Amino acid sequence: MPDFIIYFGPWELVLTLAALAGATALVVWGVQWLGQNQQRRRLLEGLPYPAMLFHNGRLRAQNAPAADWRANLDVQALARDSWRRGQDILRTIPAVEGQGFQARAIALPRGETLLLLEDLAAAQRQQAFYRNFIQNVSHELKTPLTVIQGHAAKMGDVPDDRESWLASRRIIADEAKRLTQLVDNLLTLARLESPAFTLERAPLNLAALLEEAVLQVSDVAEERKLSLSLNVSPGLPRLNGDRARLKQVVLNLLDNAIKYTPANGSITVAALLDQADGGCRVVCSVQDTGEGIPPDDRPYIFDKLYRARRTGGRPVEGSGLGLTIAQEIIQAHGGEIGVESELGRGSTFTFTLPC
Repeated sequence: MPDFIIYFGPWELVLTLAALAGATALVVWGVQWLGQNQQRRRLLEGLPYPAMLFHNGRLRAQNAPAADWRANLDVQALARDSWRRGQDILRTIPAVEGQGFQARAIALPRGETLLLLEDLAAAQRQQAFYRNFIQNVSHELKTPLTVIQGHAAKMGDVPDDRESWLASRRIIADEAKRLTQLVDNLLTLARLESPAFTLERAPLNLAALLEEAVLQVSDVAEERKLSLSLNVSPGLPRLNGDRARLKQVVLNLLDNAIKYTPANGSITVAALLDQADGGCRVVCSVQDTGEGIPPDDRPYIFDKLYRARRTGGRPVEGSGLGLTIAQEIIQAHGGEIGVESELGRGSTFTFTLPC
């Protein structure tokens, strides 16, 4: 067999090294390009509103909320205008039923354009909600502070009328307690709504939790001449939940029931296992024979600082945050909470927890 001799000179070495360098650069560029694409997609998917990425005026990526906008001609024209001019553009784009979206096209390097869409009506509703929320909080804080200032001035340095002085001291203590409760509820709600909030889950005995909550409020119920009973079905499974938070829910519901049930009324706490449709959940209820909730108020009672009107013009008690906190906690556990009520015949608050 004849021998083959391959000559590998300087030029061949240079060409080989150049080819290897080119191949390495191509691989590195490809990896970087894939990494950048993944970063872009993660960025887009992390945005709660419609977001789209264009390259040279053509759509390259979008998040789920922008799915209905990919064929919108106004959006495409805005992206092309921003790319051609090389500048940011802000424009209002009409949508269905007169709804408007504010579209912001942001010119990026290398011919890319990021387009963001914001629902103007939703933004206006959010702004109105927070304005109303701040006004309500300010009012809730101002009222007890005014009462405290007035009675503090009335007390003076030396108690001329001891009974009046003791009454003012009691009122100041009650209003300070009310302020503390309001601030505590606001802080609790802020923690519950924080993205960093997590439940401290552990196996728990719901029947024992309900019994503990009922015993905790039994003295107050007795003072108000209310009968308090507990009805738990046997064989309830242990749940995986945050015991302290769930107890807070039950206490909030019991507190409302006690406040709005007249003397000689009754409050019943119940829990049962529901395995309908192949599922498994525990249904817990707090039923009272109190005043009931007006029909116009029922859709809003879980809103922040909303307090239902009382019959006979009686003062409304509480801060209006207890039910909001209860709803946040139950939803964080994957459950639901609701109410059924009839004026003059009482209310039943019911929440569910998955097994």
